[in-house]
Amino acid sequence: MTKLSDDLLDWFKKHGRKNLPWQSSPVNVYHIWVSEVMLQQTQVATVIEYFKRFIFNFPNIAALAQAHEDDVLALWAGLGYYSRARNLHKSANIIVSKYGGDFPQNYPEVLALPGVGDSTAGAILSLAYNQPLPILDGNVKRVLSRYHRVNGHYSSSDVLKKLWALASHHTPQKNTAKYTQAIMDLGATVCTQRSPSCISCPICKHCEAYITETQLNYPHKKLKKVRPEKTIVFLIYQNEKNEVYLEKRPNKGIWGGLWSFEECNENDHDINEAIKNHNKDAKILASLTRFKHSFSHYHLWINPIVVFSPGGLDGYYQTKNLSLGVPAPVKKIMILLDSIN
Repeated sequence: MTKLSDDLLDWFKKHGRKNLPWQSSPVNVYHIWVSEVMLQQTQVATVIEYFKRFIFNFPNIAALAQAHEDDVLALWAGLGYYSRARNLHKSANIIVSKYGGDFPQNYPEVLALPGVGDSTAGAILSLAYNQPLPILDGNVKRVLSRYHRVNGHYSSSDVLKKLWALASHHTPQKNTAKYTQAIMDLGATVCTQRSPSCISCPICKHCEAYITETQLNYPHKKLKKVRPEKTIVFLIYQNEKNEVYLEKRPNKGIWGGLWSFEECNENDHDINEAIKNHNKDAKILASLTRFKHSFSHYHLWINPIVVFSPGGLDGYYQTKNLSLGVPAPVKKIMILLDSIN
C-alpha cells in the first residue's frame, strides 16, 4: 500500500461520503452502475434527484430492460448527454438476455457494455465487488496530477497513460471500495479545481504541488478553443387546444431520441416552406425572444416562432404533465407558453 492510499483510507473513516443514495448495505451493484453512468460529465449534487427518480421508476435491471426507451429518456431529460440513458437501456437488455439479469463481475464483460469505459468499469467493480481495479475520473486525474506534478493536459495520450499508471500504482489490493470512494471524495470536496483546501487535505504532506506551492497550476489547462456558434429556428405549431407539435429526434446528434419542435434554417424561404409543408392553413402568430443554449463544443442560438396550425391532431401534445422526454430549451419554451396561454 502506498503512502497516498494509506493516508486516504485513514481520512475516509471520518470524512468520506457514506450516505449518498446509491450507497447501501448490502451493496446494490445496479445502483452503483446507474450512479456511475449518471456521474459521467455530471456533478453529484445534480445527479442525486435524477438518481432517486430513476430508481423509483426502474427499481432493478429487469424493470429497466422492460421499459420503453421514451420513458427512460423522459426521466433523463435535463441531465444531458442522452446517449448515456440509451446505453443504460441497451445494457440492461444485454444483461437480462446474456447474464440472466445478474450484473457481470468480469472486467472485460463489464467493459463491453454500451457506454462503459475503463474508469466506469473499474469504479463499478471496485465499489460493488471490492476488486482491485483503478479508476481515473476527473476528480482522480486532478488529485494525481497535483500529487505527482504531472506536466501536460490529460487530453494527451502520453499524459493519460502516465495517470493510468499512477492510478494503478496507488490502488490497494485490499479495501479497494473504500479507497475508490475516498479518492473520488477527496477530489470532489477537498482537492477541488479552483479553491483546494490544502490545509485540511490528508495527503498534502507528500503532494508535490502543495510542497512547491503550485497546486493551482495543476492539472495543466487545455488550450481553449473558441466555440463556434450556430443558429436554428424552432417552429412551434399550436392547434386550437393550445397543444404543440413534437417530433422525435434521431438517436444520433444533439438531444438524440428526445422529442422536440420542428426546426429549420434561419431564412424566410425555408421557414415559409416548412410551415406550408406542415399545414397549408398555418400562419405565424409571434416570434419569441431569441436565446442561446450552450454545448461543450459549440453555442446554439434558438429562434422560437409560434405558428397557429388549425386542425392539427397527429403529433400534438399538451405541454402540461408531458410524459415525453424533451430537451431543456424545449422545456423552457413550454413553460413560457403555459404562462402566456
